[in-house]
Amino acid sequence: MSTTDSLTRASRPTWREWSALLLLALPLFMMATDFTAIFLAMPAIAADVTPSTTQLLWIVHIGELIAAGFVITMGWLTGRIGPRALLLIAMGLYGLASALAAFSPNAETLLVARVLIGLATAAASPAGIALLRSLFSSAKHFGIGFAVVMGAFSVGGALGPPLAGLLLEYFWWGSVFLVNVPVAAVALLGGLWLFPRASDRTTDRIDMTSVVISMAAVMLAVYGLQNIADRGISVPYALTIIAGLVLGWWFIRRQRRIENPLLDLDLFSVRVLRILAIVFVTSQVAFMAVDFVLVQYLQVVAGISTAPLGLLLAIPATAAIIATALTPALTRRFFPATVMTVGMGVAVLGTITILVALAVAPVTPLFAVGMTIVSLGVSPPMVVGAQLMVTSVTKRQAGPAAAIQDIAASLGAAVGIVVLGSLAMSVFNQSLRATAPEDLSESAVDAASESPGGAVGVAESIGGGTGQELLRAAQDALSWGTAAAYLGALIIGVATMVMLRGLRGVELPDDDADEKVPAHKTSTPEVTLSAAATTVHPQSVAKPADTTANMRNETL
Repeated sequence: MSTTDSLTRASRPTWREWSALLLLALPLFMMATDFTAIFLAMPAIAADVTPSTTQLLWIVHIGELIAAGFVITMGWLTGRIGPRALLLIAMGLYGLASALAAFSPNAETLLVARVLIGLATAAASPAGIALLRSLFSSAKHFGIGFAVVMGAFSVGGALGPPLAGLLLEYFWWGSVFLVNVPVAAVALLGGLWLFPRASDRTTDRIDMTSVVISMAAVMLAVYGLQNIADRGISVPYALTIIAGLVLGWWFIRRQRRIENPLLDLDLFSVRVLRILAIVFVTSQVAFMAVDFVLVQYLQVVAGISTAPLGLLLAIPATAAIIATALTPALTRRFFPATVMTVGMGVAVLGTITILVALAVAPVTPLFAVGMTIVSLGVSPPMVVGAQLMVTSVTKRQAGPAAAIQDIAASLGAAVGIVVLGSLAMSVFNQSLRATAPEDLSESAVDAASESPGGAVGVAESIGGGTGQELLRAAQDALSWGTAAAYLGALIIGVATMVMLRGLRGVELPDDDADEKVPAHKTSTPEVTLSAAATTVHPQSVAKPADTTANMRNETL
């Protein structure tokens, strides 16, 4: 009951390993804040460096697109040069790029800096997860370390706006980037001393054609989906998505033919990997991407201003942090399938609570309760699923497998915004057109039905009784649209729970695996590997596979 790459019984980690974990979590926390903090800084940036409209959009989105596009390549590099070397390079690049962004004299320089920050982020994610395998050989302590890293992503995404708001209150916009420089410096210098070197590396040469194809495929698909979510369906953006899918097909075909593939497609031969890759996509669609619709509802219908809304959203963010911290204890008591299924069930319950709040009235406390329940439920499945996949592969394969999860998360969030966002806006559009005041001109109805914000603007410009009637119609229409989006999320959430049935019998590695026999497995012919999160059946042995988790929260 062993493999060539085991999380075996080991001595307790020393202060050196725990210090290295903190050094690893700190820059990942800061990188997670970047993607959300940039939105608050944009007004000040626009006033100072005066970018064009196109440059402004690229400054906001280019870092995320680069991170998504290069993550497969960085996953391969993790196995080629080792996670320690790649992470240290990423930290150095992150610090230099942040300094360049902070003191950018013009939009072009800032755009270059954002590209470099995206590259550093793409490298740090798979390298950081892979490094955990070298830091902790004990399954128990690896689970704790994994939860800390996942918590760093969650906390960073949640605290990005408040941290940026605090800096912008007292300093210039460059402080949002400059604060990352000392963090990167500490991680780089401390990592040179504390981060362990990898012993298992690949000697294959990189296929540059595959690098270009993978980068273009992911970036085109994500870019097209994001713009359709922002601006609606149009031929150019649809063609962009199709081009990304065609390049993705070409990339997969090429990986099957060349001797040194950039992404080992044999990873997908494992049932655990296939199931969890889909789960990461559907969970992002059901429980993450739908939030942007609710944010608009709370502003337009419930009438919550920006500052109170930020405090309201901090409640579920705090719940996510707590749930992530409790996950290692849950995994020591329950099977992964149990933790994930129950967690998804709790998230579904939270979604139902939000639907009830929409049906009753815009009662703010009930929305807070629903969002908090969703956060408490969805966080443990994401951590457990990611850990399950990471521990199912060799150390050398951890980086490429982490890249698979990053792609799944990015596409899941983008697809969720497109699918559920389009559903909400379609219901909003049809409902508003059906209930708009009869004396309203056709052009005014067209402008109001484009978006909730547009409807509020038209109502305010008209004023009087007609304006008030239009505003009420827009609020009712948005209520129906939000309810439709959450109903869709509910269906997808239940489907995700059903898919998790495929993980029954799968276990996380356990230091006491030889002594532990699951009660509900004693009547089956399966035995679990002590080193991989897969099950061994009498007639077949699954190959190991992996991924990691990265949560992304978007608002329109």
